[in-house]
Amino acid sequence: MRNPKIIMTQSSKTIKREIDDLKKIVRNQALITRRTIVKTSQKNEEYSLRNKVSKQEKKLKQEQYLRRKYPAVNEAYKHYLMTMKLVKSR
Repeated sequence: MRNPKIIMTQSSKTIKREIDDLKKIVRNQALITRRTIVKTSQKNEEYSLRNKVSKQEKKLKQEQYLRRKYPAVNEAYKHYLMTMKLVKSR
């Protein structure tokens, strides 16, 4: 008959190994979850949306300023608008 101490030692080693594996899996999943939460919050964050809107408005104002100041830029813009209308109509 087998010695019960040897069986307990082997099973406790197996259990310990399984617990260590589970701990690794939990750590990895926690890291993935944190990364996902951060990405989602950055996409939906109100502050970042406000920044995007303000940057777009700033860009439009700068373009208007350049069109008013330089006639060549205004002409190029008119050609661009005409090209875009032609592309949309097809």
